[in-house]
Amino acid sequence: MQLPSPEQSQVWLDFDGTITRRDLLDDLILRYSVDDSWKQIERLWQAGEIGSRQCLEGQFALVRISDADLKKFVSEVELDPGLLPLLELLDKFSVPRAIVSDGIDQFIRQTMQRHNIDIPIRSNAIERTGLEMKLLCPHNSHKCVSAAAHCKCSSMTALGKAQRRSIYVGDGRSDLCPARQSQIVFAKGNLAQSLSIENRPFQRFTTLLDVKDALERQWAR
Repeated sequence: MQLPSPEQSQVWLDFDGTITRRDLLDDLILRYSVDDSWKQIERLWQAGEIGSRQCLEGQFALVRISDADLKKFVSEVELDPGLLPLLELLDKFSVPRAIVSDGIDQFIRQTMQRHNIDIPIRSNAIERTGLEMKLLCPHNSHKCVSAAAHCKCSSMTALGKAQRRSIYVGDGRSDLCPARQSQIVFAKGNLAQSLSIENRPFQRFTTLLDVKDALERQWAR
């Protein structure tokens, strides 16, 4: 895969399961849902019968968690070991980067602040009432073909530089649309599976160290 030069590149990073070792929202729903009805909602989402907005709205409506437990839960999020080296490489070559996530702004910002990482973020949000939470979608778009809670393609258009080529890094179903719009894709998990089915080119990765190494090999030439 021929990568663009640093001067021609911009990097988009998914959060849950890409920047983090595990999917934060999946863990939250699994541990704090009042019953197992979230599984049927998940099946509909994975089958493509509903968009992520409808999926997350339904699943979040089932979650009950105290402020203290939520704070502790978010504080235990582990980052991919390659994130900091990747960001250092992007800093070295002055490559623009941003997080575009179907996750929750508050969770992402708390995690980034804990590690002193300053990076543009676009994602969903939540509204808390007692033990309950409600999904907010400030970056939703009625034009989104996948009915996503966060239309990542619109965010990439809004934040991106038209003269630069997009390098997308992700792992899940919510990454498929933006990956289709990007010139270079690093993928794992459900995203890699979906791209393989569609016969679209991508470079498989396990951790962000793989992404960093691939970029560094090309850019060091």
